[in-house]
Amino acid sequence: MNQPLFIETIKVKDGVFYNLPLHIARLKRTAIHFFGVAPSLELSQSMIPEALRIGIVKCRVTYSSQIISVEFEPYVFRHLSSLTLVEDNDIDYTYKAVNRSSLNSLYSRKEDGDDILIVKNGLVTDTSYANVVFENANGLYTPKSYLLGGIKRQFLLQNGIINELVINHEDIRLFSKVYLINAMIDLEDAICVSVSALRTL
Repeated sequence: MNQPLFIETIKVKDGVFYNLPLHIARLKRTAIHFFGVAPSLELSQSMIPEALRIGIVKCRVTYSSQIISVEFEPYVFRHLSSLTLVEDNDIDYTYKAVNRSSLNSLYSRKEDGDDILIVKNGLVTDTSYANVVFENANGLYTPKSYLLGGIKRQFLLQNGIINELVINHEDIRLFSKVYLINAMIDLEDAICVSVSALRTL
């Protein structure tokens, strides 16, 4: 029986790996949960192709009970001008698996939106590839009801930049903007849309 495959996506900027200890910790938690053992991951600048040592690069680590591959590619930010709310009360993406079939199925329902914002049991969770942060006059808030515990989300919470909040889909109107964040996307990158640009349920 084939082992399930998982991934870590790590930001590399000008040859520097970002939040590497957090990524390694999540990799180990996932591997121990599924396989009882954790592979050793050692990354260094010498592994990065010389042409990719300047600028923002995505490092993709694929693993099971062992490291399967480490790949590097230039990163390009996605265009985002609208999100479509979709509902799925059974969706589960607790672990960053290679198999994204459930997310891909929901993504196919985005209609004219650039991405989806998933609602589970009435609560706002994530988009198809990012955690979200809502903004209003009181501050920046990320839903407690996330699907995947993202590394950037964890970093921003640990540093007091954002706060957790229970956000149901009816609460969205209390905010002005929604930002997308993940290992590759910082708040400062301003990949965001106005709440008025959300296509509601």
